[in-house]
Amino acid sequence: MTRMLLSYPLSTHTPIYNGNPPVEIQQQSSIDQGNLYNQFIITSLNHNGTHIDGPWHFNPQGKKLTEIPLDNFIFNHPVVLDIPKQDDELITKADLEPYEHQIAGSDLVLIRTGFGNKRSTDPTRYSNHNPGLAASAARYLMVFDSLRAVGLDAISAGAANHPDEAVAFHQTILGKDRIDGKYILVIEDMNLNHDLSNISKVYAIPLYIEGVDSSFATVFTET
Repeated sequence: MTRMLLSYPLSTHTPIYNGNPPVEIQQQSSIDQGNLYNQFIITSLNHNGTHIDGPWHFNPQGKKLTEIPLDNFIFNHPVVLDIPKQDDELITKADLEPYEHQIAGSDLVLIRTGFGNKRSTDPTRYSNHNPGLAASAARYLMVFDSLRAVGLDAISAGAANHPDEAVAFHQTILGKDRIDGKYILVIEDMNLNHDLSNISKVYAIPLYIEGVDSSFATVFTET
């Protein structure tokens, strides 16, 4: 069995979305400075780095991350869709429709746009010109009963330069105004720069923080 990490380590170099505050890491205690132990203070928005958007992020009646059972973050039927997109482009319902048979029956859809390659080579571009999912894509994905999460290789599922579409996508996918309680989790800023042709299981484990909408996640796959 082989495991691959699909999340990025959180660091002071983590790209930030749309002017959000950056990650700060301060060493509070250092063995090299004569202390008995090493210890750090980490300050970060909970949407920096690889993270999971929970329902409460855009849905006032939605669940907080700590209210979601752990099993909901383990996926046994993932599918990878290669949908190349460039700066500021939207992934629409029309982009997804050719993959209907792959999406049906899956519990996790990973969308590889190729834009993740910009994260290390051009982090400013990665942060400010990301492709994202349109509202029409959210409405389409919500039709699939088995689907529990969608992830992609961009800093956000909402394109920074299409704010109305970004909001509408998140509201729809996270279940705002639905009476049946259905929502689909969103995993953002994923590292999909791997050969994922043989993945069989994905774990997207959040850091459980009481009272928050979303949280950092360690994501890895088994092949």
